[in-house]
Amino acid sequence: MKALLVALNDHYSDELWNLNLEELNSLCDACHLDVTRVITQKAEPTKAYFIGKGKVEEVKLALDDEEVVVFNEELTPLQIRNLSDALGVEVIDRTDLILHIFNERAKTNEARLQVTIARLNYELPRLAGMNQAIYSQQGGSGFRGAGEKEIELNRRRIRNQITKAKRQLEQLKKVRQTQRKNRQHEKVVALVGYTNAGKSSLLNYFSDKKVFEEDMLFATLETSTRQVVLKNNKRILMSDTVGFISNLPHHLVEAFQSTLEEVTEADLIVQVIDGSSPQAKHQMEVTREVIERLGASHVPMIYAYNKIDRGVPDLTIPEEPHVFMSVKEGTGIAMLEDLMISMLFQDEEHVDLLIPYAEGDAYSKITSLATVRDESFLDDGIALSIDVSPKYRKIYEQYRREKQK
Repeated sequence: MKALLVALNDHYSDELWNLNLEELNSLCDACHLDVTRVITQKAEPTKAYFIGKGKVEEVKLALDDEEVVVFNEELTPLQIRNLSDALGVEVIDRTDLILHIFNERAKTNEARLQVTIARLNYELPRLAGMNQAIYSQQGGSGFRGAGEKEIELNRRRIRNQITKAKRQLEQLKKVRQTQRKNRQHEKVVALVGYTNAGKSSLLNYFSDKKVFEEDMLFATLETSTRQVVLKNNKRILMSDTVGFISNLPHHLVEAFQSTLEEVTEADLIVQVIDGSSPQAKHQMEVTREVIERLGASHVPMIYAYNKIDRGVPDLTIPEEPHVFMSVKEGTGIAMLEDLMISMLFQDEEHVDLLIPYAEGDAYSKITSLATVRDESFLDDGIALSIDVSPKYRKIYEQYRREKQK
């Protein structure tokens, strides 16, 4: 399907304006829309058409065989209706594009429910806008026409669908919380960042059980968690989360709250950044804003500048702590691994234990909480050399022994 893009610039710098247009083209490509041309205007948005009336005429004259006109910002119900009437083709906005992509990529029941909630919350005020238009056409007489009654019924239906989907999502959230509770003794690293920065590739580098990765926007929507073994047998859980983008619709952030809770519960966040992008600083700022909205600013963070094999543009001083790496080339990963270990396990102490054979439960408990460096079976029990957090001292202290010289 062919599409014509319309972009209004009322506040962007030249640099961010180019990024905005580039992302809009990428969103269209992800929706299988063939962009034929782009029409821009530098002005304040208007209430009736978003763009000026003269620009509306320009767009109308420019239309050939395009079936849809795409706008770079979220439009009001009034603007969509006026533009559709004036142009005679379908009009959609940036938010609608992102919702279409999410709907297409949602594979799990949880992701589908979250997209459904976001889509319904997007549609609800648009019905309200239609209602206002009908009321105006009726002259504000106070009598409900058949069309207005139908819109009220549709609004009630949408609210009921939202309530039902939220209840189902709440049940899935409880399952996720139970899973999280069962692994509360394990260190969790959450991978976050701009869409297509390389989060899934990084998780696949560390894990044998691969997740889907592709050079596209929002390739994965589900939070994938894998058990990862780092150097010195340090075991962690690593989670890949949905990618962010500029002006990510608030409906989506709210709807995906349960999935993104993995970030707030993490022991460490690794922000994966496309270090080859001239817009890296802006993309980091977008990620920071979303992390703040999630209430995860308190979680320690490593800044991982990925894709350095493509070259690194002149950047400001990188954030600390940071690593420069290329998942594709495998460079810098060892440094990231060392940094994760130092930040996750800095409070651990090294102890030697001797656990009697009769106390198998204690052995199982301790080995689940610690990193086992060495293990041997002696006449009087199992000798363990472990790294463990002092907060578990009550569990292992009675089995401590002095290491034989």
